[in-house]
Amino acid sequence: MRAGALVLALAACGPAVIAPSATQPLPPHRELAVDTTPKQRPRMMPAEVYLRAYMMWFGGLAPLEVQARARGRQLFDAWDDYLAALGLPDYRIDLPRQTQSNTLMLAAFGRLGEALCVRAVEHDLHDARTPPDQRVVFAFEPIARPSEAQFDERFDVLHRGFLGYPAALAPADRAKRYYALFTQVAAHHPAKPKTPLTGEETAWAAVCAALIQHPETGLY
Repeated sequence: MRAGALVLALAACGPAVIAPSATQPLPPHRELAVDTTPKQRPRMMPAEVYLRAYMMWFGGLAPLEVQARARGRQLFDAWDDYLAALGLPDYRIDLPRQTQSNTLMLAAFGRLGEALCVRAVEHDLHDARTPPDQRVVFAFEPIARPSEAQFDERFDVLHRGFLGYPAALAPADRAKRYYALFTQVAAHHPAKPKTPLTGEETAWAAVCAALIQHPETGLY
């Protein structure tokens, strides 16, 4: 009886009225800085990645077709002369795969890229023998002594092909530096009777080779 009376008394009193408290602003979120600096030095990808990229860039060629296109005027010899330098294994002489990149490997890929760029200029631009829709690398119409704006339009085609994104998204001075390379090479390589390429064709080959050896193309 006593417990029941206590319950009835508490029920009759009702809940206590609690006044709302003043609003308080939320504490500010703490900003965390993200460290985006590289923690390792840039590294090369496996040699097969580069070789596959070269074959795709220069028309989906087979290895022997790459060798045939790159050879000529002592630009490239044969795969057997370069496989070890490219870091690939040679099981005939128990030569293992190179696990670390080195300057010889970079130079070998650079030489192969230069040879393919020269052959691509000969195929695509020299004497305008190849229709524009059948050009492999230089899928544009060349202009003699192009202005910087005309060069930028054609440079964007190569930039998209090798680096995979428009040149407008690259650092602001990239196209200007490549235009300076183009004009310098063209000025130092005038056309000669025994020279297969004109000065501007040689300049386009130099731009192509520079893009192939750009760190964004081959390092990660």
